[in-house]
Amino acid sequence: MRPRLAPVLRFSAISAALLLSACGKPPESPSIAGTSGVPDYLAGATAYTPAAASAQRQTVAVAAHAFAANSAGTDLPILSTPPVNTPPQGALVLVQVLTQSPATLQAIRDNKGNSYRPIHPGQTYSDQKAGTALFVSQDAQGGAGQVWSLVKAPGHEADEASLYVVVVAGARHIGAWGFSNTTPYGLRTPLETTADDSIVVSFWGPADYSSSARDPYNPYYAPAGWTLGGQNDNGYNQCSGAYAWVRVPSAHTVLDPQWSSNKSVKANGSMWLIEATR
Repeated sequence: MRPRLAPVLRFSAISAALLLSACGKPPESPSIAGTSGVPDYLAGATAYTPAAASAQRQTVAVAAHAFAANSAGTDLPILSTPPVNTPPQGALVLVQVLTQSPATLQAIRDNKGNSYRPIHPGQTYSDQKAGTALFVSQDAQGGAGQVWSLVKAPGHEADEASLYVVVVAGARHIGAWGFSNTTPYGLRTPLETTADDSIVVSFWGPADYSSSARDPYNPYYAPAGWTLGGQNDNGYNQCSGAYAWVRVPSAHTVLDPQWSSNKSVKANGSMWLIEATR
């Protein structure tokens, strides 16, 4: 059973439909973008009521999350999330992107003036055809109506792409992190946390070519015990993906989360795992 989402703060989340084929789909399989009933753009965002902080210590917790995805063949030079309310200052923001090609991404930005640095140089997945990258902004400025955008490089405006954002209140630093594109549903090496009371976020982008216009649905399921934030399933040539998080009370906890889906997923998907700490 999927966990229930907490109420939105003055924001009605845009419902995300279930989707069709994954990023990096072989070029001989044409995009169905533009056909009847297929959206060119899907997005969603949710904000949570933050827990009251004690005088001595603020709890590390997810305060908001958002995603956006566009279909291949959609002329969209800038892909942006819906607006969402975030803590006015001091949050740690994680932004992950999946793109049709490593050359698709030009920049990550938001409308609050924050800067984003890559956790690691960009990676490839899905038979090395697609690109994936993870960015962080520390001590970020926020507030009402925060929006994140993926700016596409010139000549790549019609590329399929997706953008995933998790805002962590009470966190200032990055602890352990890992990436893999060699296992179907998880990491190559388990992650060991570095601090007490941290939040670990998983961003998953499968390389799954199993869907078709006649059988479009392949929902992704978060690891047991994790909170599923959002997903754009396996669909519409939108670089499909999902994200989830879990609270880890103690340092030196070993995590080896495994996603799952209804259909087979090729071994070279994209899996980021990252710890946000106080």
